[in-house]
Amino acid sequence: MIENPSWLNELIPVGDKYYVALPPMPAIVMMPFVYIFGPNFSETYFSIVLGSINVVLVYLLLKRLNFYDASSVFVAIFFAFGTNHWFAASVGSSWYLAHIVAVFLTLLALIESAGKKRLWLIGLLIGAGFWARTSVLFTVLFFYIYLWKDLWIFKKNPVLFLKEFKLTNLFEFNLKNLTNFIIFNSTIFLFILFDSLYNYARFGDFSPFSPYRLIQNVDTNTVVNGVYMSIMYIPRHIDALIFRLPKFSETFPYMTPSLYATAIWFTSPVLIYIFIVKRSLLKWACWLAILPTFFIVIQWAGVGFSQFGYRFALDFMPFLLILLALGLGQKPSKFAYFLLTLSILVNAWGTIILNKYGIYIM
Repeated sequence: MIENPSWLNELIPVGDKYYVALPPMPAIVMMPFVYIFGPNFSETYFSIVLGSINVVLVYLLLKRLNFYDASSVFVAIFFAFGTNHWFAASVGSSWYLAHIVAVFLTLLALIESAGKKRLWLIGLLIGAGFWARTSVLFTVLFFYIYLWKDLWIFKKNPVLFLKEFKLTNLFEFNLKNLTNFIIFNSTIFLFILFDSLYNYARFGDFSPFSPYRLIQNVDTNTVVNGVYMSIMYIPRHIDALIFRLPKFSETFPYMTPSLYATAIWFTSPVLIYIFIVKRSLLKWACWLAILPTFFIVIQWAGVGFSQFGYRFALDFMPFLLILLALGLGQKPSKFAYFLLTLSILVNAWGTIILNKYGIYIM
């Protein structure tokens, strides 16, 4: 950029230009539309349309994973109106759009994994998701587990490999899967390479975190304290995810949402069903995507402010939705529908109060 607007706080001055710290994939995805419709093309409208497509993709994913219609429709409706994906998609600013694009690309990768399993395409989609939200890269463990029959490089299956382990096993390769493994990881690595070169060209530093280290006044920022990632920030994320609630009052709007964060159990209570899932490969694959990604984001200095809910959960939301479908079973219970209704009402309240009335607390 050639200007530094007062309402942007993550621009990095280099010479007579200003660079954006966020990864570029959302801008790349919008480029054809800006070319066609001109520079006034609405980022918000684009976000709303893409967010709507994400809902359709969730339904298609669950059907491809052979979930029943009732559970698939339930989860798609929940995702559309019972999570903070609704609020994020309705705003369309750079932070939120990055989440919407990352969810879109992750869902496409999951749909391909449950369908034709073209590993080069799955890898490209994961890599592209990384270039929208850096933390999405850590969801790759799902694909290593779920697609193990295509990606396990040794001749013996994982159980026999561990049960009958010998040093010679390390040199007995399944050549087809070794080729698949190389193709899959190479396509992901392409985007890591692109990101490294992109950062080096701008800042002389290959690291994906180099832009954030160069943001102005980072050393004096009371939130960052000169360090963008640290385990010392984990308690503030736990507080935001579990304990932060709106302010209650006796006058309109009776509940005032917090821009800092709102506990996920309050905004999306139906997610309690993810904890009653029976053992399966799909379950463990989902958790192995969620936990490493969550561990990365909770080391970030900021908890996502400003936001409704806890927006970092969108980085692994597709995997939460699969777990939810597993927990619901063939037919959601009446209690599940009750929690779905609560989830929708809370997110409708948050989205309307923030977007229409602009009422909030910090």
